[in-house]
Order: sequence, then C-alpha cells, then structure tokens
Amino acid sequence: MAIRLQDIADDLKLSKMTISKVLRGQTDVSAETKARVLKRVQELNYRPNISARGLRTGQTFTLGLALPSLLDPAMPQIVAGVNEAVRTDGYSVVITSADDDAEQEEREVELHLSRQVDALLLCLRNDATELPAVLATASVPVVLVGPAPARFSGTSVSMRESEVGQMAAQHLLERRCRRIAYLRGPRTPVADMRFTGFLEQMREAGIPVKQEWVIEAQPGDAGYRNGYEAMQRLLAAKTVPDGVMTYADLQAMGVRDAALAAGLEIPRQLRVIGCGNALPMCETGLTLSSMDLAYRELGKRAAKTALRSIGEKGSAAAARPIFLSPRVVQRDSTKEWSAAERKRTK
Repeated sequence: MAIRLQDIADDLKLSKMTISKVLRGQTDVSAETKARVLKRVQELNYRPNISARGLRTGQTFTLGLALPSLLDPAMPQIVAGVNEAVRTDGYSVVITSADDDAEQEEREVELHLSRQVDALLLCLRNDATELPAVLATASVPVVLVGPAPARFSGTSVSMRESEVGQMAAQHLLERRCRRIAYLRGPRTPVADMRFTGFLEQMREAGIPVKQEWVIEAQPGDAGYRNGYEAMQRLLAAKTVPDGVMTYADLQAMGVRDAALAAGLEIPRQLRVIGCGNALPMCETGLTLSSMDLAYRELGKRAAKTALRSIGEKGSAAAARPIFLSPRVVQRDSTKEWSAAERKRTK
C-alpha cells in the first residue's frame, strides 16, 4: 500500500502541514524536525502524489520548453539551465523541437498549451520575426528565451547581442589587430545586431572595415565549411587580415584550419575569435577564443522568471525584458605573446 503524507505525520506525531513544509523546502521548521522527517521519508520510500497536488492547486507542475532545433549546440546548455532552476520546486519540463520549421513551431506551442503547462518557455527560430499566432490566446505565463520580435511586449530573457560584436572587436583590437575580417553569419536579427556592434567598435577605434573583409553566410550555412572557404578567399586577397571574428564557433574552426593549412601562424600572424563558446569545438586542436553567450544562465533566468510569474498568478509582475552580457573567453587563438616570444619570431 502506498505511503501517505498522513502516515508519516502520525508516525512522527507531527502535523501534515509540518511534513509538507519540510518536503517543500520551507525554512520555518527546526533543523532537528527537518532531519527526523527526511530520515523517515527515506526509510519509507515516500513519493509525493503529484496528481493529487495538482487537483488541490489547479497546477500541473510542468513547464513547456519549445526549442527551434535540438541540433543547435546552444540548446543543451539552455535546457541544463532550465532544469537547474526548476529542480528544487518540484517541476518537470516537457521539451519539444520545431526542427527550424515555422509551421512546426506553431504546432508545438499549441500542443504545450493544450497540455495545460503552468508556463511556457519559448526559443524562437533565428529567422523568426513574428510570434506563433496561438500565443494570442495563451492564459499562462510565456517567457521568450532569446531576442524578442519588435512588437513583443511580454517577458523575455536575452543576450545584449550588439555587445557580442563590440567586445569581440575590442578584444582583437587590444591585441594589435588592425586588419579585421568578420564572418557575419546570415541576415537574421541576431546576426545584424552583432554586426552593428562590431562596426560601432571599429568606427570608435578609427579602423576601416573593407567590404571584402565582411563575408555573409546563407541561412543555415554558418558552419565549418563556410569558415574554411571564407578564409581561403581572404588569403587570396591582396591584403590578408590579421584578425578574424566569426558568427559561430564552427566557422572559427574552419578559419583556423584553413589558415594553418596555408602556413599562417596562429596567433602570431592571425588571431581568431568565435562565438558561442562550445567547449568540444573550442578546446579541440589549437584552442579557440570565443564569446561566451551565457546560454545556461539564459535558461536558468527564464525558468526562474516563469516560476515567479506562476506564483504571482499574473497579479503583480510587470512584463519586462531581461538582458545578460557576454564575456570573452581567451584561448590560444588570440593569446597575447610576451615581448620575448615576439623577439624570437622576428
């Protein structure tokens, strides 16, 4: 027979409320009582009845997480952040993928809402300019993870994308790069913001950006081959760059390998910085500097915001955007050489 909360209360001669407080992690219970309860719960192998709790509260204790693609290396980090945030609150997460398809994204969002999730976390596709239409009738909190469309007036948690371009350019400039090329990615809102930040930093430094040093990728093509071939084009130019910033780490891998294959020394003759800080990519071979975009923290902050909105039941919190800043992670591809190293290579 299943162990009930009342059985534990009777056994320890405590109230059901006290047992419930301990299991929910509330702090207004003495350490001694908490230890007694947790010990007995473990001995009896007690499992809370989530269905019964749902009937009492009108909640399902689930969050929906709609992702654009499971192949995007950022998504596992976002999922990890969401799980970290909800784990102590007794919530589970239902994860779906739209496979980068607009119609599928609409269907997945509708399915989440039909499952009666308590809140929905939504990562839009990179090229999305509108929200799924079904959100107009959503009655639960919705938090966007990543940039929001222009007319969105709800809650979002995203990166300051223009700072990505600014800080990457500044990093290369501080390492005496003056001929900086940029593999700017496809024409999406995120790529445009990063490129704008890059141009602003270069203008502030008084460094010209040659048109032939700005290479655009087609949608879905900001990968290794794109970076490799782009670097080959740059090497064939009359003036070869001494620094390259890329939209994605895979492109940076391609740039690095093409440069090394052509006999360039990294970082003495060329410095390379990627974007995304994907550890398996950045730490393979000659390690790559990259812009860390705080994906795990994005997921964590979005989930905590959703949980707070559930607790407030829409009565107090005003919808607002939350912005995080990137950071530079320096590795071998942009490391600073000492004066002795520079002298030895002359």
